[in-house]
Amino acid sequence: MLHVREENKKQQIHSEKKEKETLVFLTSKRETRHIFEKIIADFNESQDDIYIELMAVPNPEQELQIRAIQGEFPDIVEFIGAEKDDLVKYVKGGYLQELGDFSATHCVNEHFLEKLKILNGTYVLPLSVNYRGIFYNRRMMEEDGYQIPSTYAELIHTMQQIKKARKLPIVFADKDSWTIHQGWDAIDMSSRGSQDNLFQNVLNGTTVLYEDPIALDSTRKFLEIRQYGQKQTINTGYDEAVKKFAKGEAYMFLQGNWAYPIIKKINPYMDLLFMPFPTYNENQARIVVKIDATLGVSASCKHPEAAGKFLDYVFSKNVSEYYADQAGAYSCIKSVDVADNYAKVFTDSIRSGEFFLEEFAYESEKSNARDVLFQNLTSSPQTYTERTFLKEWNDLLILQKGA
Repeated sequence: MLHVREENKKQQIHSEKKEKETLVFLTSKRETRHIFEKIIADFNESQDDIYIELMAVPNPEQELQIRAIQGEFPDIVEFIGAEKDDLVKYVKGGYLQELGDFSATHCVNEHFLEKLKILNGTYVLPLSVNYRGIFYNRRMMEEDGYQIPSTYAELIHTMQQIKKARKLPIVFADKDSWTIHQGWDAIDMSSRGSQDNLFQNVLNGTTVLYEDPIALDSTRKFLEIRQYGQKQTINTGYDEAVKKFAKGEAYMFLQGNWAYPIIKKINPYMDLLFMPFPTYNENQARIVVKIDATLGVSASCKHPEAAGKFLDYVFSKNVSEYYADQAGAYSCIKSVDVADNYAKVFTDSIRSGEFFLEEFAYESEKSNARDVLFQNLTSSPQTYTERTFLKEWNDLLILQKGA
């Protein structure tokens, strides 16, 4: 009897889904997947005509490429960052539809929207921007008598003191290629600001990385601070590093704010502070942000009006505030002003307009090749000088130019 009743219930749910206009939503960012699960569940519960089916796969980029070839492009797609080269391919291939007439588009701050224009059209809508720096376990730091460093010299001194106490000052996630370069970016951007001109000039042949003083200094710092991390940082993946930090096994974590929701999910009561990587002089760190999560709609979507209603829901004030609050992110939505107290230095600068918006983005294959160089540097630092590493990177950029 119980089995029959359960089967009848399943058939009823399946029948209800079939009657509704079903849209498949491919999520790409695992750190915020649980946030979208809640948003989608609430949306499905709120109305009777549309059902959003969440697709979560281990390799979303690869899955999307396969589905594009097979003619099964998801109705709604979450992209990570402003990877314009990859997005342009989908736009030119006719996989994404122009969103200029969607009402949700008018909810987005034009400054961020303009940066995502492709072929003079709007094909993805940004939800938030991200930033890089150092997470601090504020309570642990204070209880053990360590001050939050405000300069690079103070950072090294603090890490030396923690190491002398036979504790782990900072944890690194060097095993996963997608995140290893983020630490170098955090260091370099804090001193330089946007890297757009640097890499564009390298491609133009007017600059070489291995003669750039900030790049040389950033590489030196990148290696120096690893003296205070766990042994063989190349063996620690992102998930393990997040858990170590969230569980209080390290005082600091060099990463981006995208790690915030996972850290808080593991340890909801953790007293977090997120700061720019400290420079040589106090209060001189530059604030640099990048477009983070964006949503696009398939050109082959059979229910574009339903997709529009879902985007209206996601980009509404209440839902966008919920997303920004849970993700620990700065929202791209006009009506949202979430005060991220854990990252106040960043949000105050963005709110006042005193920040750089980084636009340079590697295509996936080029990004992977660059990350391999960083992993080689991290696993065998004794075989490199700052100059030889940057020369390899410079040569890679030139070699892949136009590829």
